[in-house]
Amino acid sequence: MEEFLMRHHKAKSHRLMAVLGLGLMTATWGTAASAGCSYTVTNAWGSGFTATIRVTNDSAAAINGWQVNWAYSNNTVTNAWNAQLSSAGSRNYTATNVGWNGSLQPGQSAEFGLQGVTNGGALETPPISGAICGAAATSSSSIASSIAASATSSSMASVTNSVNIAGLATATTSYVSPWETLRAVNDNSNPANSNDKSAGAYGNWNNPNSIQWVQYDWPQNYTLSSTQVYWFDDNGGVLTPTRAYLEYWNGSAWVNAGNLPLAKNAFNILALNGVVTNRVRVSMLNSTQSTGILEWRVAGTAAGTITSSVASSSSSLVRSSSSLAASSIPRSSSSSVVSSVASSSVRSSTPAPSSSSAASSSAPSVAQCSAYDWPKYEPDLNYDFRTDFGQVDTSNFKVYNGCPANTIAGVKTKGRFAFIWGHNRNPSITDADIDRVLTNLNEDADYIHNVMGWPVDKLQQEGYFSNIYLYGSGLCTDSAANTERGGWQSGINGYPMVLLSYYPVVTPSERGGITHEFIHTIMATRGNKAAWFNEGGNTWLQMNLEASRTGTYGVGFLDATSFLAPHMPIENYSGWLQDGTFGGPNAEGVDRRVNGQQISTWREYLGGNQYNAAFPHFLGVHVSKGANAWIWAKGPHNHILRSLSAGVGEEQVQRMIMEFRARQAMVDFGPWSNAFKVPINNNWGRTINAEPVAGGILQDPGPHRLTFYSATTQEGTTLVPSTTTLPGWSGANQIPLRVTGNKVRVNFQPIGQNMRVQLAYRAADGSAVYSKPVTSGEACLDLTKAPKNGVVVAVVSNVDHLYNGEETRTRKHDYRLQLLEGVTGTAPLYDKHYQ
Repeated sequence: MEEFLMRHHKAKSHRLMAVLGLGLMTATWGTAASAGCSYTVTNAWGSGFTATIRVTNDSAAAINGWQVNWAYSNNTVTNAWNAQLSSAGSRNYTATNVGWNGSLQPGQSAEFGLQGVTNGGALETPPISGAICGAAATSSSSIASSIAASATSSSMASVTNSVNIAGLATATTSYVSPWETLRAVNDNSNPANSNDKSAGAYGNWNNPNSIQWVQYDWPQNYTLSSTQVYWFDDNGGVLTPTRAYLEYWNGSAWVNAGNLPLAKNAFNILALNGVVTNRVRVSMLNSTQSTGILEWRVAGTAAGTITSSVASSSSSLVRSSSSLAASSIPRSSSSSVVSSVASSSVRSSTPAPSSSSAASSSAPSVAQCSAYDWPKYEPDLNYDFRTDFGQVDTSNFKVYNGCPANTIAGVKTKGRFAFIWGHNRNPSITDADIDRVLTNLNEDADYIHNVMGWPVDKLQQEGYFSNIYLYGSGLCTDSAANTERGGWQSGINGYPMVLLSYYPVVTPSERGGITHEFIHTIMATRGNKAAWFNEGGNTWLQMNLEASRTGTYGVGFLDATSFLAPHMPIENYSGWLQDGTFGGPNAEGVDRRVNGQQISTWREYLGGNQYNAAFPHFLGVHVSKGANAWIWAKGPHNHILRSLSAGVGEEQVQRMIMEFRARQAMVDFGPWSNAFKVPINNNWGRTINAEPVAGGILQDPGPHRLTFYSATTQEGTTLVPSTTTLPGWSGANQIPLRVTGNKVRVNFQPIGQNMRVQLAYRAADGSAVYSKPVTSGEACLDLTKAPKNGVVVAVVSNVDHLYNGEETRTRKHDYRLQLLEGVTGTAPLYDKHYQ
């Protein structure tokens, strides 16, 4: 059936433009509001700990924005989530609400988590202070303004009083264009503007929408106070990044120090607040072009001996050494300066966890290492169309011609359907062919309606036969020749109908394709959803038709696409495109033309990803039998994840995405599991390229070999994922880990927003075992059951559920995974660890 679909469906091109307004959010609190502020250690181990800070509105007035402060004697924070964190000193911290958790009605609480180290001292439980803690605020306060002001002043002070040590570092990079020079980044020049190449420039042209990095390594540790980056922008193929961040090496892993400002024609400053390290790295990405740096300065003072050896960051490093002596960082008189406070965490828009799931944000206690059972979704969205639609009486159906009578040569009716043809009917079509098509359609439609309970199309609802028009026969539906091939769901005068060429009519094996088009008329009557779901949801219903009728569970060869390239989004049409981005829910980014002729933008095999029904099957098995029907009948939005969020809430739909990705890693789809393994195994290890078409291809992405698993490089104890297959929105990476002992522990360091990690493995007894998912920090899993083949898979997923146009479609989500316990390394990428 998929061959019929692939031949006869054309991607619809929809242009969606989203304007994202980014402004400074000012948080204030009212004069009568006060809160209880508490600090709770949630776990402690050796030199580290996690804690939760809770702000509870214990007054009678609403709180609209909050800020809390605390300080340690020896402990420091290394990571935080669900709050904006800044540090006024080495151990003095301020946390401010993020946009979604700032408003607290009386009795409501907001909670954020943090991870830290004791630095050889005792574990501390500091008191929490703040204008709203324990007493009513007496005036309105602008949190955002005060933080921005203190950030600028503290950053500028540290820059003007520190020494630029960039010239003492060895610079390396992921890639530099042959005509540019890495030496430019630490030559202590002072650019006049972002296109001032008088002192040279570093650029990585022809790497659009990919994370590229530049790294400094010193032969000893330095205490760093700040960093300045002047972006290279030639107004062409190298542009200021749309996302950039700085990391430092803590001896065993890369730690995110904060997002860098993205101003053009200016030094962009990030305060580092006493970080001690011998390695730092700037990572940058522009969603449409490549990136570059004119000058990168680091302010610091010597801090002692080396704590870790310099490890290679890539198998293909480009190195540059500078003989410049350390020099004072000048005041920026001629160059503009943009400041930012270093944050201990990547800021996330993920909602604060509910009481039932709050532990997922913290490092694990002993209980959290036990196997995890997914909770039920409430409500479960188990909708039955028979609630709103009854049986349809076919005995009094009438023919709706749709076309002028003089264009119609014949009409044959049977059961629910009318087959209509014009005067140019292909002579190879016999009356027996038409009768067979009508018999098969009635058999399938009766079962869908009478047994499965799905409604009929608009024509049947209004007392007419459902129409099948013969394409190319001279009807008003088209002007094609009677030898052309094709099959579509179309419409006439507002009524959905099926349009068939001669080929599927005379070919018995095309029965499934014809039924597929009729199912489209049912769904079009309900109001079309996103293009990918119009196809994937359709094939799901058709597969359930066969399973229900025959007891045989079978899927098509395209149903393995999302398994073998899990970094692709759930809502995706035409898969992983040649330029490294992804087709949007309604085929955004897919349709490109040269001289009016369509060119290929997609890759072989993955280009049919919209026909895979993996996510609809997940909904039907693990959410509820009627979840897909609920989407068609009750879902308020075109995009499916957004509709699901309207049904179960944001937190549950994000959990749904993580569960889907984890179950994909184990092919854990109930009665459909063995069916999915057939196309998975048939395409495992297959090498794909750009799919050629008559109009040519967009670009040659090079060959790619299909597997569940993502490549990584190991730096110390930390795994760095390949940028090629970083997850798109709602996409995932699977990293197979060789394990030993009775427990696995990893430290998850998200760089992209809205990320999760979960451990999963196939036990020797055949069962699938999962850990509790976490948003950051430690994830662990007791190996109570022996893992088959000694492998546990780390499933890293983005859980964004809202599609906001090109920025969402092209974005990829980075992370790091530190190996803590029970892992000896990664397992082979082309072994089938799900079996």
